[in-house]
Amino acid sequence: MAGQGKGYPSRQHYFTPPLKPLSSPSSNVIFWCAERKIPIDFIGIDGRPYAKLYHPTSPSAALGIAQLKAYEDGKANILAKNFALGKIRNQINLLKYYHKYRKDWDKDFVGLFNARISHIETLAKETLRLCEKNIEILRGKLFSIEGRAASHYWELIERMLSDYIDFEGRVRKGATDLVNVLLNYGYGILYSRIWDAVLLAELNPYISYLHKPQRGKPTLIFDLIEEFRQQAVDRPIFSLITKGEELKVENGLLTSETKKRVVERVLERINTVENFRGREIRLSEIIKEQAKAVAAFLEGKIDHYRPYIAKW
Repeated sequence: MAGQGKGYPSRQHYFTPPLKPLSSPSSNVIFWCAERKIPIDFIGIDGRPYAKLYHPTSPSAALGIAQLKAYEDGKANILAKNFALGKIRNQINLLKYYHKYRKDWDKDFVGLFNARISHIETLAKETLRLCEKNIEILRGKLFSIEGRAASHYWELIERMLSDYIDFEGRVRKGATDLVNVLLNYGYGILYSRIWDAVLLAELNPYISYLHKPQRGKPTLIFDLIEEFRQQAVDRPIFSLITKGEELKVENGLLTSETKKRVVERVLERINTVENFRGREIRLSEIIKEQAKAVAAFLEGKIDHYRPYIAKW
Protein backbone atom coordinates (compact mmCIF):
# COMPACT_ATOMS: atom_id res chain seq x y z
CA MET A 1 0.00 0.00 0.00
CA ALA A 2 1.18 3.51 -0.73
CA GLY A 3 0.27 7.14 -0.20
CA GLN A 4 -2.16 8.71 -2.64
CA GLY A 5 -2.69 12.16 -1.14
CA LYS A 6 -5.61 14.28 -2.32
CA GLY A 7 -8.30 12.63 -4.40
CA TYR A 8 -7.67 9.14 -3.11
CA PRO A 9 -7.02 8.26 0.53
CA SER A 10 -3.44 7.55 1.50
CA ARG A 11 -3.27 3.96 0.37
CA GLN A 12 -3.50 1.82 -2.75
CA HIS A 13 -3.78 -1.92 -3.04
CA TYR A 14 -1.68 -4.09 -5.33
CA PHE A 15 -2.36 -7.75 -5.95
CA THR A 16 0.39 -9.79 -7.56
CA PRO A 17 -0.85 -13.30 -8.34
CA PRO A 18 1.29 -16.40 -8.82
CA LEU A 19 1.42 -18.12 -12.20
CA LYS A 20 -2.18 -19.20 -11.67
CA PRO A 21 -4.27 -16.91 -9.48
CA LEU A 22 -5.29 -18.82 -6.36
CA SER A 23 -7.50 -16.21 -4.76
CA SER A 24 -8.96 -12.77 -5.27
CA PRO A 25 -10.03 -9.93 -2.97
CA SER A 26 -13.41 -10.51 -1.37
CA SER A 27 -16.48 -8.46 -2.28
CA ASN A 28 -16.28 -6.83 1.15
CA VAL A 29 -12.73 -5.66 0.46
CA ILE A 30 -13.74 -4.35 -2.96
CA PHE A 31 -16.76 -2.52 -1.48
CA TRP A 32 -14.62 -1.01 1.30
CA CYS A 33 -12.05 0.26 -1.21
CA ALA A 34 -14.71 1.57 -3.61
CA GLU A 35 -16.42 3.55 -0.84
CA ARG A 36 -13.12 5.26 -0.08
CA LYS A 37 -12.12 5.65 -3.75
CA ILE A 38 -9.10 3.40 -3.26
CA PRO A 39 -8.10 1.78 -6.56
CA ILE A 40 -7.10 -1.89 -6.62
CA ASP A 41 -4.44 -2.72 -9.18
CA PHE A 42 -3.71 -6.25 -10.37
CA ILE A 43 -0.08 -6.60 -11.40
CA GLY A 44 1.00 -9.63 -13.42
CA ILE A 45 4.06 -11.72 -12.69
CA ASP A 46 5.92 -9.73 -15.37
CA GLY A 47 5.08 -6.41 -13.70
CA ARG A 48 2.44 -5.34 -16.20
CA PRO A 49 -0.91 -4.17 -14.83
CA TYR A 50 -3.65 -6.32 -16.34
CA ALA A 51 -6.72 -5.06 -14.45
CA LYS A 52 -7.84 -2.16 -12.29
CA LEU A 53 -10.83 -1.79 -9.96
CA TYR A 54 -11.82 1.72 -8.99
CA HIS A 55 -14.78 3.84 -7.94
CA PRO A 56 -17.16 4.45 -10.90
CA THR A 57 -15.94 7.50 -12.78
CA SER A 58 -15.81 8.68 -16.36
CA PRO A 59 -13.94 11.24 -18.46
CA SER A 60 -15.41 14.72 -18.79
CA ALA A 61 -17.31 15.08 -22.08
CA ALA A 62 -16.21 18.70 -22.48
CA LEU A 63 -12.60 17.77 -21.75
CA GLY A 64 -12.79 14.89 -24.23
CA ILE A 65 -13.90 17.35 -26.91
CA ALA A 66 -10.97 19.61 -25.97
CA GLN A 67 -8.62 16.62 -26.25
CA LEU A 68 -9.79 16.02 -29.82
CA LYS A 69 -9.77 19.71 -30.70
CA ALA A 70 -6.10 19.80 -29.71
CA TYR A 71 -5.29 18.16 -33.03
CA GLU A 72 -6.72 21.22 -34.80
CA ASP A 73 -5.50 24.08 -32.62
CA GLY A 74 -1.88 22.93 -32.27
CA LYS A 75 -2.04 21.98 -28.61
CA ALA A 76 -1.46 18.32 -29.52
CA ASN A 77 1.92 19.27 -30.97
CA ILE A 78 2.87 21.32 -27.90
CA LEU A 79 2.00 18.46 -25.56
CA ALA A 80 3.84 15.88 -27.67
CA LYS A 81 7.00 18.03 -27.66
CA ASN A 82 6.84 18.63 -23.92
CA PHE A 83 6.29 14.97 -23.03
CA ALA A 84 9.41 14.08 -25.05
CA LEU A 85 11.37 17.03 -23.68
CA GLY A 86 10.47 16.09 -20.11
CA LYS A 87 11.83 12.59 -20.64
CA ILE A 88 15.10 13.80 -22.15
CA ARG A 89 15.66 16.52 -19.54
CA ASN A 90 15.06 14.01 -16.73
CA GLN A 91 17.54 11.61 -18.32
CA ILE A 92 20.09 14.44 -18.36
CA ASN A 93 19.41 15.42 -14.76
CA LEU A 94 19.57 11.87 -13.43
CA LEU A 95 22.93 11.41 -15.17
CA LYS A 96 24.13 14.69 -13.65
CA TYR A 97 23.00 13.45 -10.26
CA TYR A 98 25.12 10.32 -10.64
CA HIS A 99 28.05 12.32 -11.99
CA LYS A 100 27.94 14.58 -8.91
CA TYR A 101 28.49 11.61 -6.61
CA ARG A 102 30.88 9.60 -8.79
CA LYS A 103 33.14 12.32 -10.24
CA ASP A 104 35.86 11.80 -7.62
CA TRP A 105 36.24 8.04 -7.93
CA ASP A 106 34.60 6.57 -11.07
CA LYS A 107 36.90 7.74 -13.87
CA ASP A 108 35.34 5.47 -16.50
CA PHE A 109 31.85 6.84 -15.88
CA VAL A 110 33.09 10.44 -15.73
CA GLY A 111 35.01 10.07 -18.99
CA LEU A 112 31.97 8.69 -20.80
CA PHE A 113 29.72 11.27 -19.16
CA ASN A 114 31.88 14.11 -20.47
CA ALA A 115 31.76 12.62 -23.96
CA ARG A 116 28.01 11.99 -24.05
CA ILE A 117 26.16 14.57 -21.96
CA SER A 118 26.63 17.41 -24.46
CA HIS A 119 25.06 15.22 -27.16
CA ILE A 120 21.96 14.66 -25.05
CA GLU A 121 21.80 18.38 -24.24
CA THR A 122 21.92 19.13 -27.97
CA LEU A 123 19.06 16.70 -28.57
CA ALA A 124 16.97 18.45 -25.92
CA LYS A 125 17.55 21.76 -27.71
CA GLU A 126 16.66 20.11 -31.02
CA THR A 127 13.34 19.06 -29.49
CA LEU A 128 12.57 22.66 -28.54
CA ARG A 129 13.30 23.89 -32.07
CA LEU A 130 10.85 21.53 -33.77
CA CYS A 131 7.94 23.39 -35.34
CA GLU A 132 6.20 20.75 -37.46
CA LYS A 133 2.48 21.34 -37.79
CA ASN A 134 1.76 17.81 -39.02
CA ILE A 135 1.46 15.66 -35.91
CA GLU A 136 2.53 12.47 -37.70
CA ILE A 137 5.73 14.07 -38.98
CA LEU A 138 6.34 15.61 -35.56
CA ARG A 139 5.94 12.25 -33.84
CA GLY A 140 8.47 10.70 -36.19
CA LYS A 141 11.03 13.40 -35.47
CA LEU A 142 10.40 13.27 -31.73
CA PHE A 143 10.85 9.51 -31.59
CA SER A 144 14.06 9.83 -33.60
CA ILE A 145 15.44 12.39 -31.14
CA GLU A 146 14.18 10.38 -28.16
CA GLY A 147 15.84 7.22 -29.48
CA ARG A 148 19.20 8.92 -29.93
CA ALA A 149 19.03 10.45 -26.45
CA ALA A 150 18.08 7.08 -24.97
CA SER A 151 21.06 5.37 -26.59
CA HIS A 152 23.43 7.80 -24.84
CA TYR A 153 21.52 7.54 -21.57
CA TRP A 154 21.56 3.74 -21.45
CA GLU A 155 25.21 3.61 -22.50
CA LEU A 156 26.06 5.68 -19.44
CA ILE A 157 23.80 3.61 -17.18
CA GLU A 158 25.41 0.43 -18.52
CA ARG A 159 28.83 1.87 -17.64
CA MET A 160 27.67 2.85 -14.15
CA LEU A 161 26.18 -0.57 -13.39
CA SER A 162 29.02 -2.59 -14.91
CA ASP A 163 30.87 -2.76 -11.58
CA TYR A 164 27.84 -4.39 -9.96
CA ILE A 165 26.00 -6.47 -12.54
CA ASP A 166 26.01 -7.59 -16.18
CA PHE A 167 23.78 -5.27 -18.20
CA GLU A 168 23.93 -5.09 -21.97
CA GLY A 169 21.35 -2.39 -22.53
CA ARG A 170 17.64 -1.66 -22.35
CA VAL A 171 15.19 -4.32 -23.52
CA ARG A 172 11.46 -3.68 -23.15
CA LYS A 173 9.58 -6.72 -24.41
CA GLY A 174 10.69 -10.25 -23.72
CA ALA A 175 13.50 -9.25 -21.36
CA THR A 176 14.89 -12.01 -19.14
CA ASP A 177 17.98 -10.37 -17.62
CA LEU A 178 17.74 -9.03 -14.08
CA VAL A 179 18.12 -5.29 -14.76
CA ASN A 180 15.49 -5.12 -17.50
CA VAL A 181 13.04 -7.29 -15.59
CA LEU A 182 13.48 -5.05 -12.54
CA LEU A 183 12.84 -1.95 -14.63
CA ASN A 184 9.80 -3.42 -16.38
CA TYR A 185 8.29 -4.43 -13.04
CA GLY A 186 8.88 -0.95 -11.63
CA TYR A 187 7.35 0.70 -14.69
CA GLY A 188 4.25 -1.42 -14.17
CA ILE A 189 3.81 0.09 -10.71
CA LEU A 190 4.31 3.61 -12.08
CA TYR A 191 1.90 2.90 -14.95
CA SER A 192 -0.94 2.31 -12.48
CA ARG A 193 -0.20 5.61 -10.72
CA ILE A 194 -0.23 7.52 -14.01
CA TRP A 195 -3.56 5.90 -14.91
CA ASP A 196 -5.04 6.98 -11.56
CA ALA A 197 -3.88 10.57 -12.16
CA VAL A 198 -5.41 10.66 -15.64
CA LEU A 199 -8.74 9.39 -14.30
CA LEU A 200 -8.71 11.94 -11.47
CA ALA A 201 -8.11 14.70 -14.03
CA GLU A 202 -11.16 13.39 -15.98
CA LEU A 203 -9.05 12.96 -19.12
CA ASN A 204 -9.83 10.33 -21.72
CA PRO A 205 -6.84 7.96 -21.49
CA TYR A 206 -7.34 6.80 -25.09
CA ILE A 207 -6.70 10.21 -26.69
CA SER A 208 -2.96 10.90 -26.80
CA TYR A 209 -0.41 13.07 -28.56
CA LEU A 210 3.19 11.85 -28.41
CA HIS A 211 1.98 8.29 -28.95
CA LYS A 212 -0.49 7.69 -31.73
CA PRO A 213 -3.88 6.57 -30.38
CA GLN A 214 -4.39 2.82 -30.75
CA ARG A 215 -7.60 0.90 -30.39
CA GLY A 216 -7.97 -0.50 -26.87
CA LYS A 217 -4.73 1.03 -25.54
CA PRO A 218 -4.64 3.92 -23.02
CA THR A 219 -1.98 5.80 -24.95
CA LEU A 220 -2.27 9.01 -22.92
CA ILE A 221 -0.79 7.00 -20.04
CA PHE A 222 2.12 6.16 -22.38
CA ASP A 223 2.55 9.91 -22.98
CA LEU A 224 2.53 11.09 -19.39
CA ILE A 225 4.64 8.28 -17.96
CA GLU A 226 7.64 9.46 -20.00
CA GLU A 227 8.25 12.38 -17.63
CA PHE A 228 8.45 10.15 -14.57
CA ARG A 229 10.33 6.97 -15.53
CA GLN A 230 13.77 8.21 -14.51
CA GLN A 231 12.92 9.58 -11.08
CA ALA A 232 10.14 7.20 -10.05
CA VAL A 233 11.67 3.92 -11.29
CA ASP A 234 15.18 4.15 -12.77
CA ARG A 235 16.65 5.88 -9.72
CA PRO A 236 15.32 3.45 -7.07
CA ILE A 237 16.08 0.39 -9.20
CA PHE A 238 19.67 1.48 -9.81
CA SER A 239 19.98 2.19 -6.08
CA LEU A 240 18.91 -1.37 -5.27
CA ILE A 241 21.64 -2.66 -7.58
CA THR A 242 24.49 -0.37 -6.53
CA LYS A 243 23.78 -0.90 -2.82
CA GLY A 244 24.20 -4.64 -3.25
CA GLU A 245 20.65 -5.70 -2.40
CA GLU A 246 19.95 -9.39 -2.97
CA LEU A 247 17.96 -9.48 -6.21
CA LYS A 248 17.07 -12.59 -8.18
CA VAL A 249 15.38 -13.49 -11.44
CA GLU A 250 14.35 -17.06 -12.23
CA ASN A 251 13.24 -18.08 -15.70
CA GLY A 252 12.86 -14.43 -16.67
CA LEU A 253 10.69 -13.58 -13.63
CA LEU A 254 11.55 -11.87 -10.36
CA THR A 255 11.36 -13.94 -7.21
CA SER A 256 8.69 -13.00 -4.66
CA GLU A 257 11.24 -11.45 -2.31
CA THR A 258 12.75 -9.40 -5.14
CA LYS A 259 9.33 -8.15 -6.23
CA LYS A 260 8.67 -7.10 -2.66
CA ARG A 261 11.91 -5.11 -2.60
CA VAL A 262 11.06 -3.40 -5.90
CA VAL A 263 7.54 -2.47 -4.76
CA GLU A 264 8.83 -1.08 -1.45
CA ARG A 265 11.61 0.96 -3.04
CA VAL A 266 9.55 2.34 -5.94
CA LEU A 267 6.65 3.32 -3.68
CA GLU A 268 9.08 4.88 -1.22
CA ARG A 269 10.48 6.97 -4.06
CA ILE A 270 7.02 7.93 -5.36
CA ASN A 271 6.12 9.18 -1.88
CA THR A 272 9.32 11.20 -1.45
CA VAL A 273 8.82 14.94 -0.93
CA GLU A 274 10.39 17.21 -3.56
CA ASN A 275 10.69 20.94 -4.07
CA PHE A 276 8.38 21.45 -7.03
CA ARG A 277 7.98 24.99 -8.36
CA GLY A 278 8.46 26.54 -4.96
CA ARG A 279 6.46 24.00 -2.93
CA GLU A 280 7.31 20.92 -0.89
CA ILE A 281 5.21 18.15 -2.43
CA ARG A 282 5.32 14.37 -2.83
CA LEU A 283 6.19 12.94 -6.23
CA SER A 284 2.83 11.11 -6.16
CA GLU A 285 1.11 14.51 -5.97
CA ILE A 286 3.28 15.92 -8.75
CA ILE A 287 2.03 13.12 -11.00
CA LYS A 288 -1.56 14.15 -10.28
CA GLU A 289 -0.76 17.82 -10.77
CA GLN A 290 0.81 17.15 -14.16
CA ALA A 291 -2.28 15.28 -15.33
CA LYS A 292 -4.43 18.18 -14.14
CA ALA A 293 -2.10 20.59 -15.94
CA VAL A 294 -2.66 18.68 -19.19
CA ALA A 295 -6.41 19.08 -18.68
CA ALA A 296 -6.10 22.77 -17.78
CA PHE A 297 -3.96 23.45 -20.87
CA LEU A 298 -6.42 21.69 -23.15
CA GLU A 299 -9.34 23.63 -21.66
CA GLY A 300 -7.53 26.96 -21.99
CA LYS A 301 -7.21 27.54 -18.25
CA ILE A 302 -3.42 27.88 -18.55
CA ASP A 303 -1.40 29.15 -21.50
CA HIS A 304 1.29 26.48 -21.62
CA TYR A 305 2.10 22.99 -20.40
CA ARG A 306 5.38 22.60 -18.51
CA PRO A 307 6.77 19.08 -18.14
CA TYR A 308 7.94 17.79 -14.77
CA ILE A 309 11.72 18.09 -14.64
CA ALA A 310 13.45 16.86 -11.49
CA LYS A 311 16.29 18.74 -9.88
CA TRP A 312 19.68 17.11 -9.49
